[in-house]
Amino acid sequence: MKSNDREWLTPECAELVGKILGSEVERLEFLKKAGKWAGGILLAGSLGTLAASCTGKEAARHTAGSAPAASTAPAQASPVGTADLAVASGGGDPGALARRAVDAIGGMGKFVKAGNVVVIKPNASFTDGPKGGTSTDPSVVAQVVAMCKEAGASRVIVTDHTLRGAADMCFTRNGIGAAARSAGAEILAYGGSDSSQGVETAVPNGVTLRTTRIYPAVLSADVVITVPKAKSHEGAGLSLGMKNLIGVTADMSNIHNAGLEQGIADLAGLVRPKLSIVDASVVLLSNGPGGPGPIASPGIVIASPDFVAADSYACTIFGKTASDVPYVVNAGRAGLGQVDFNRLKVAKV
Repeated sequence: MKSNDREWLTPECAELVGKILGSEVERLEFLKKAGKWAGGILLAGSLGTLAASCTGKEAARHTAGSAPAASTAPAQASPVGTADLAVASGGGDPGALARRAVDAIGGMGKFVKAGNVVVIKPNASFTDGPKGGTSTDPSVVAQVVAMCKEAGASRVIVTDHTLRGAADMCFTRNGIGAAARSAGAEILAYGGSDSSQGVETAVPNGVTLRTTRIYPAVLSADVVITVPKAKSHEGAGLSLGMKNLIGVTADMSNIHNAGLEQGIADLAGLVRPKLSIVDASVVLLSNGPGGPGPIASPGIVIASPDFVAADSYACTIFGKTASDVPYVVNAGRAGLGQVDFNRLKVAKV
């Protein structure tokens, strides 16, 4: 981010950001304690939404059909660095798109501070690589790692609970492991045999998901960033930023059994990623999440600290609205973010 981009931050906005960040620090400390106490201590109280924009606009309740189709979605013009949500398009290197999108919402330094431990959660569950539309493009993961290191992160961890083959092999074949390591990250690759490593954690305000086992690195991280592959999902409708968070749990089946559409929203309320970077450079149109199936190449990457709004916008890429993907609506109703992304400052870069 250029130095003069900071001039767009008004004193009122700075005060609001300080309050939000202060709340986030309290949340992180609480989650760390929850990981140490491990079993049964209820994460009490509402953690509040991180989705409020600097304009102080109140998040509205979702109404069916409020998110327009991709071809008609209006966007409010925003100076670079001040957007609440950014859409980088035009194809080319997906990693470069990710950097442009993050720069447009203020740069990674807005979310990652010197000394922070960052956990990045890509979709690394499948082995076919970026062209199959099932895994996050390795270049996106590498750029996100690089941006975190540039912002001063002391440690960057890339993790997922893989679904096909041995965990290390999956990270090798989809290219994410090598890309992340080359950019300076550590890899924590989990599989079905690693289910005992999850820490039993209460889900605050969970409607159907009351407890789940979270991998310790996620609980102790200062910053969690979800970096999903946008794709179809036969059970959830679409797999986006919130659905991607299932991979931080050691018991994926528990969320499915609890009711997938509500369970995803409940889990998002526990993890609350500070940033969502949605890879829609290549998307799987059907037979998701694992494919194979038909693909398209929108050449888009979306970035926002409002993970609900990011998912809502990503729905439009598939010709859908948030009302077609119930977990997005459920998360909005829980106050986790803004379903109607048109209420935010959206930059197209």
